This record gives sequence, C-alpha cells and structure tokens, in this order.
Amino acid sequence: MAEQPLEADEVAGVVPPEMAEMFEPADAPAENAPQRSGAGGPVILKDRYMLDTATPLTEFDSPSAKAYMVEDRRDLGRKLFALICSPEIPTRLSTIRKQKEDESPGRLDLVDWDVIYWPPLGQRTMAVIYGRPLGGRVQNRLARKETKITEYDVPRKLAEPLASVLQNMAAKEAPHRAIRADNIFFLDEDMTEIAVGENVTSPPGFDQPTIYEPIERAMADPTGRGVGTTHDDIFALGVTIGILVLGHNPVAKIKDDDLILARLDQGSYTVIFGNSRIPLPLLEPLRGMLNDDPAARWDYNEISNWLTGQRTTAAKKKPIKKAELPFSFRGKEYVSPRALARHFSEKIPDAVKAASDDTFEVWLKRSLGAAEMASAVNSLIQNAKFHKDGYQGKDEFVVCNLCMILDPSGPIRYKSVAFMPDGFAPMIASEMLHNNQSQMVGEILSHDITSTWFNLQSPPFPGTSELRANFSTLKGFLSIKEIGYGLERALYEINPSLPCHSPLIAHDYVLLIEHVLPSLDAAAGHADTNQRPIDRHIAAFIAARFDQDIHPHLKALGSDARDTSIIGLLSLYAFLQWKLREQQVLGLASWVGGLLGPAINSYHNRITRGDIEKEIPRLVRKGSLPELFDLVDNAERRKDDRDGYAEARAEWLAAEEEVRDIEGAGDERITKAERAGQQAAAVLAIVITLTVVTLLLILQTW
Repeated sequence: MAEQPLEADEVAGVVPPEMAEMFEPADAPAENAPQRSGAGGPVILKDRYMLDTATPLTEFDSPSAKAYMVEDRRDLGRKLFALICSPEIPTRLSTIRKQKEDESPGRLDLVDWDVIYWPPLGQRTMAVIYGRPLGGRVQNRLARKETKITEYDVPRKLAEPLASVLQNMAAKEAPHRAIRADNIFFLDEDMTEIAVGENVTSPPGFDQPTIYEPIERAMADPTGRGVGTTHDDIFALGVTIGILVLGHNPVAKIKDDDLILARLDQGSYTVIFGNSRIPLPLLEPLRGMLNDDPAARWDYNEISNWLTGQRTTAAKKKPIKKAELPFSFRGKEYVSPRALARHFSEKIPDAVKAASDDTFEVWLKRSLGAAEMASAVNSLIQNAKFHKDGYQGKDEFVVCNLCMILDPSGPIRYKSVAFMPDGFAPMIASEMLHNNQSQMVGEILSHDITSTWFNLQSPPFPGTSELRANFSTLKGFLSIKEIGYGLERALYEINPSLPCHSPLIAHDYVLLIEHVLPSLDAAAGHADTNQRPIDRHIAAFIAARFDQDIHPHLKALGSDARDTSIIGLLSLYAFLQWKLREQQVLGLASWVGGLLGPAINSYHNRITRGDIEKEIPRLVRKGSLPELFDLVDNAERRKDDRDGYAEARAEWLAAEEEVRDIEGAGDERITKAERAGQQAAAVLAIVITLTVVTLLLILQTW
C-alpha cells in the first residue's frame, strides 16, 4: 500500500494549539549534521586517516573512483591513497570487508574504509584506503620504456604472481573481475614485485573494456555482466598478458559493436591477437586462456602446468556454428545465430515479423542444420499467437525468448537491457534508480524470464540452484504491495552494498542499518516535518538490513487508519533505537511527535489524552522513541481506556433506557395512554355485559 503522508491542515486539526511549540524540530546533534558546503579541506576517516581533498593522485584513479592523498596520523611515513567512490554506483561491500581482514600478497593492500562526507561531491560517500604501489602502473612504466617484459619474463614476472593471487581470491572471496592491463601495479620502486589493483569500487566487470570480457558477458550491459567465475578472470588475464607483451591494444580502434560481431563470427583470440606478432612461447597459453568455450578454456591447473614446464593440453577450438547460406535481416546477412540474436534484440517488431515467416524456420533447419532450434522457435511463435492478449504474446517477451533460443549462453535481452543472471542486482539498481525503468524490472521478475534462460543451459550455469531461489524470493516480494515490500524490497535484498535511496536521506549515503536513525535525525533540521519521516525506500531498506522480525510494525504502518499507521511508524523506529542501542534522536523524536495527533485522539478518555499531551514534550527532549511509544501506545493504558469506555457506554445505555421508561418520549406516551384506555374500556364493557346478563337471568327465574 502506498504511504499517504498527513497534510499540514490535517495535522493542525488534531494537534492542540498549545502543543505546537513542542513539535518544532529540535536541533540535531552537531556530529550528525551533514555538511552542505562544497568547500575543500582535509577529511578525517576513523579519527586516524586524513584525506586531502586538495591533492588528487590521478595516477591511481580507477574508472569509477578518484584517488586522493592520505596521511596516516599514527604513521606519517606510510604511503597511502584513498579512492572516493561514486555515490551512484554500487560497490562490492562484502569483498571490501574480506580484503580488509585478509592481507593477501599479490594485490594492493586495502587498509581501511568508511562512509565520509566528501566536500567536492557535496554529500557523503564511501572512501577506500589503499597502500600506495611505489612503482606505479606496469603499463605506464612499459610505455615509457622504464622497464621491459619479454616473452621469457612473462611466466615468472607476470603470469605466475597474477594467476596465484587470482586463484587465492576466488577461493576466499569471489572472482576479481577487474583484471586489465591498466590495473596491474609495481609494488616497489625497483619494479620487481607485481600486484593486481582494486576491484571493489564498482560492480563486477563494470569498469572492464569489452575486450577483457568473455563474449557472453561482453554482450551484456556493464551493470549486468555479473559476478562471474574463475573462467572470466582467466580470460581477462590472457588479454592482459597479450597487451602488456605487445605494448599496445591491437584492436583499440575498432568499435565495440563491430568487435563483438567479429568475435562471434571468428572467435576472440583470432579477432584480438590473430593479426599480431605474438611470441611463439605465448601462442598456446593465450589461445587456451582466450578460448570462447568456458569448458575448454584453461583453468589454473593448466596455467600451473605451463608455468612449471609440464605438458599442457592443446587448446580445443570449438567450431563456431554457422549457416551454409546467410539469413537476411534489415539489409544485412547473417550466418551466425548468435550475431542474429544480438540484432534481433535491437529491432524487436522486425524480429517478430522475421521469425514468424516460414523462411526463417527453413533457414534454421536446412542451412543451419538446427532442427531442434527451429522447433523451439516455431513453438514460441505459436504460443504467442495463442496468448496474443497476454504478456506471452507481447513482442518484447517473444523476442527475449527468441534470442535465448538462438544464443543460449548469451545474456538475457529484454526490452532495453541485456544482463547475465548473476548480474541482475546492479542492473536493477541502475534501471530503477537512474533510468526510471521499475516497470520493466517488475516484468522480468513477474514473467519469470530468467527460468527460461536457466532451462536452456547445458551444462548448467554455475550456482543455478541458488540463483533460482533468489529470483523466486524476489518475485515473492514483488507480489506484496504493502510498504516494506514490492520492488524496493527486492532492490535492497539483492544489493547489500546499495545505500538507501530515499530522497529524505540519500545525500547521507546510508549504507548500514545503524546509519538510518542518525540520518533521519539530521534530516529533521531541513525536511518538511509535516510529511512522515518514512517512505517505501526507507521501509524496504530497514526490512532488508535489519536482522529482526518487523512484519507487525510494517503491517501497522501500512494500515488505512491514520492512528494505527502513525503508531506503526513510531513502533518501528522505537524498536530500531532500542535494539541498536542508538543514542538520543532529538530531531527525529520531535518530528514524529508532531504527527502523533491521530494516535492521541484515538483515546476515548479526555483526561488520558490531556495527560499524554502534557508528557510528550519531556520525552521529545529526551530523544527517546521507545519511551515515546510506551507513552502513546502503552498496553495497560489502552486496556484501561477500552474498559473505561465500554463501562461508560454501558452505564449510559442503561441510564438512557431508564429515562425512556420513566419519561417516555412524545408519540410513545400517547400510544401507551391510548393502549391503556382501550384495555380499561374493554374490561368495563365486559363487566357491564356480564352484570346485565346476570340480572336478566334472575328476573326470568322470578
């Protein structure tokens, strides 16, 4: 149910004038008040690290984060830098936490992190502090010819340390997913020790140029490329080694779309390095690492065999499925069903028309030799005709499934998005929050589009069972329309690194449940306090991040009754403050207090209402929501009020009945009198009649 905030005139109608002063927002604590100035200056992180906004270190920038000078006030000689993350891009919070606790060799040392106010952005965001690699980027040092890596140096200086750290990271955390030539560093000034760069300031694969992504993930949107597997890191490692050895990107001038189509038709290794002078000792390793078939791609065991000089399996190149004769679509000819699927997804109405024509089925059967694929396409078209009035008959749904049939291992393409199932989380964050595509995201879940993709995978996609369960849970949230559920709940459940995007607190980058109440407390100083301090985003964020059962609070909050709803709001925040042991929230207490009119007026006893009104200012000044809730919705006070009301009502009804019996009322008295007169007249008539009859009988006897 959509939250309906009280209007200002509604509040005025239920709050006595003498209480108006106590409902003015109290001053927020100084430490909670966000700075709004865009001025620069040092920023302190965890009372130890001083980040200098005036000293950027551009040589350590990441595509989604800017680097700045850091000074460790406990160790002034320590060389550090901070990456300031973009507030609009989800980070990899779980990876950040693991890397802070585990100082693995072969990667930049993640020293610390926190959410801070960053003056150049004018809001709070995440900062991640790293140890500074003294030798700089490997690619830059090679370009300046300050060092050299020959084909003979690759195994020992490059491949061995990189493969080792990637394998270790995959075992302890997750695949790195940000391996590229410009993200490899020399840790020391002598340029003897190599380390991989950061991979936490953006979603997996988000910052990767398409050349470093396996073809399936390269075709997905950057936000939807997914967590991936070790196979994806190995592919990126192969490309990185090839580019560093060559000293340049051999396909840098080719557009991404043309590069992807060429890779679909010819294979990734052939397109990227086929025309380059790759040293002979590296030919087989690069072919193995760039194999487009994940099952045939080299793994870490084969890389280890190569590095130790043992016999390695020759790369098995899986033949690319091509038709004998091309299929013409919008003036272009295609021999690859995967390339055709890519363009089908871009021209939806034309794709439906082409797939519905008999010539397409004939092409699939005869020229491509894919009778099973032709049968699946035919079934899809017939099913769409049968369900022409439902979503299964919509062009977007038909083309989505058509592309999955033609390119089973490719990304899911629905309307304007293309994503891998394990990249759904950052994709929906981008589409819901920045592209206003909530309806499209809802359709993906409600139409169960991902299930078709999973069913088409052979062998099964890694982690299919867990992913299916996740999508089922998200679909369940979608079916509940009440506040705290719906698409917003799905958004925060599947994106644990996403800060709350409520307009009330978005500028504070509320990442953890402990940040909610302090941020709302600070917001009371500048927000419209006639509106409720909650919306669907805040409710869903709390439900997703709080490890306690808050369903009863959400149920009350979503009630149509204004008194029940405002009590539900107060009970939720009171429960949060009590469980998290939050300090006083003066601003939030006065904000909520100003909206309690309907709850106060729900009491029948005038004296009770007056007592509550007199007590509220004291509790507001204490900033204690649990005490405020106990005052307004105390169970014993509620029971006494109900019992007293029931008793008073019974007494009133009894007295009213007694008055009616004594006094009657209007027509009722006349009716009673007439009825009594009629009864008396009837009795008298009978008596007279009996008397006359008796006298007549006596006279006759005489």
